[in-house]
Amino acid sequence: MNALYTTIGNDTSAESHELPRTRLSLYYLVGYTLPVGAALMFVPQMTMSLLLTNHAYDDLGLRMFGVLLFSLGIITFGLIINKASRVYTGTLLVRGFIIAALFVLYSQYRDPALLAINLVVIVGWTLTFLSWRKDTAEQHG
Repeated sequence: MNALYTTIGNDTSAESHELPRTRLSLYYLVGYTLPVGAALMFVPQMTMSLLLTNHAYDDLGLRMFGVLLFSLGIITFGLIINKASRVYTGTLLVRGFIIAALFVLYSQYRDPALLAINLVVIVGWTLTFLSWRKDTAEQHG
């Protein structure tokens, strides 16, 4: 067990893999997932109207989405606090999937809220990607 702990501890050492700009960019992600998640949990219809929706959404579905979004914010905050830099790029992959999925949903439903949400996700993805590129270039350069 001690050997396993040592291997894991050395493999995920935040000090040797820290990506400071990338880590900082994830605060943007936390900055929208936590408040929007909370807003969807507590005032779902008002939140959607602020996102310029043209559809009627069920409160239960919106509240469940709020719980999921808030939970993702907590997980991301944990990544930041624990300096889990090895998984920062995973957030790029997940958000890339979300961006693609939101474009598909927009093409089917034409709800402007989907574009508004996607714009926020794209800005965060771009910020994290550019930060990651700069951090990795400095590590290898």
